[in-house]
Amino acid sequence: MKNKNKRTAMWTATICGCLCLLAVGAGVVWQAMDYQEAVPPTPQFQEKANETPADQQTPAPKATTPSAPVFGYPVQGEVVMPYSVDCAIYDPTLNQYHTNASVSISAAAGDPVQAAEKGTVKEITKDEEKGTSLVIEHENGWLTTYSQLAEDISVKVGDAVEKGQAIGTVGEPTKYTIALGSHVEFAVEKDGAPVDPAKAVQDE
Repeated sequence: MKNKNKRTAMWTATICGCLCLLAVGAGVVWQAMDYQEAVPPTPQFQEKANETPADQQTPAPKATTPSAPVFGYPVQGEVVMPYSVDCAIYDPTLNQYHTNASVSISAAAGDPVQAAEKGTVKEITKDEEKGTSLVIEHENGWLTTYSQLAEDISVKVGDAVEKGQAIGTVGEPTKYTIALGSHVEFAVEKDGAPVDPAKAVQDE
């Protein structure tokens, strides 16, 4: 009888112990679930949620290349000496062949000469070969030179000029160009290198 009661007490104690362990385990699981619900998402996941997909991101603006000025001719007339820096051409005044880094345009003496594009008067010179010359500096390293002008220049060094503005008049040709008749010698440069005016000019 005593052994039977002893076994019953042991089984009862074992069952109670198991129930306690189950209760403790359930409490731990319940607290863990509450903790996960209470803790907000980590900043790392929030940042990822706010990130824009790579294919939807706005592309960075492309670097732009400075555009060339839109040049015009200083006078309207026939080309009596073309541009040629790659091969020599015949010069009727000097009766010889040589390269030529400008273009000579026929015009009557006294005709107005216009600025090929807006810029600033950089230099005004006079010599026996080219007569009176005027240089205009434009943006991004461009220069235009106007030679065989009359002495009555209508602008001065440092003046800002607009495209088409009268800067002087056609003069008499010098003895070095007399066979061409009255004309304007027009040259274009970019960063110190000659440019064919026919390629730089855009007629409007």
